Amino acid sequence: MPFGSETSVLAYRKDIFEKHGIEVLTNYDELQEIPRQIPEVEPGMDGMASRAASGHQASHAFLLHLAPLGGRIFDERWNPIINNEAGVAAANALKTIVDCGPEGGGTTFGPAGAAPFKQGQAAMFMDSIAFAAGFEDPTESTVAGNVGHAMHPEGVRRGSQTGGFGLAIPANAPSKEAAFLMIQWLTCKKGDLAVAMEGGNPSRFSTYRNAELNEKSPYSATFGEALQFADPDWCPIIPASGSINADIGTTMSQVLTEGLDIQEALHGVAERTRATMQQEGYYAWQE
Repeated sequence: MPFGSETSVLAYRKDIFEKHGIEVLTNYDELQEIPRQIPEVEPGMDGMASRAASGHQASHAFLLHLAPLGGRIFDERWNPIINNEAGVAAANALKTIVDCGPEGGGTTFGPAGAAPFKQGQAAMFMDSIAFAAGFEDPTESTVAGNVGHAMHPEGVRRGSQTGGFGLAIPANAPSKEAAFLMIQWLTCKKGDLAVAMEGGNPSRFSTYRNAELNEKSPYSATFGEALQFADPDWCPIIPASGSINADIGTTMSQVLTEGLDIQEALHGVAERTRATMQQEGYYAWQE
């Protein structure tokens, strides 16, 4: 059973945006421009923080932009197309963000990527809705009360991240009936709301519309709207994804930290991805 639905949204400093009359960005043209403006109008503050460490984190950050910019890793016949114009645009978008973000941003992990925003060093952070509760916790966040949230900016289309978890019962579970009842409670309307009220990610659209939840966590309504545009194909769920994802991540890290040419990098990923898919038997039925 699906549990803890996630998608990507933009978190931003409401006080900084209001101070300098900056409109909340809505598209990728603005995403490339506004992060560059922040250090100019607010000296000492970086534009946007992002996860970007070599491996999964850099791959996640790249794929976050690939889908809304119209890209895919594969076409409908499993041919790699990650090295087309959309792929180049996504890599350029990520590089722009990292270049005008916190120093050392190209080596940060997911939670660590959010730290500069949480500590007031960056004006924006775009990633999973799962970070929101931490931003509003005054015991660990210096920006609590000053964070706004908006939809993932639109590129050539809407296409935010899809993520979350699944609840299942192992074959060797000693109390399968109890486990089944627990899953029912966690995913029912009452249980889903209870999870959300404690800062977790609900799985029901109706929970995001709940008045009690929106009074406690005003960003919930935005998250519910954003989930309607969560792209299920932003990262293919196939057995070969593990090695392909790792290759994308290590190669993107070279782009971000070593100056590897973007087009050259993506051609290399596409070539190695095709070899992986060939080995996995995806082309056995094609002429």
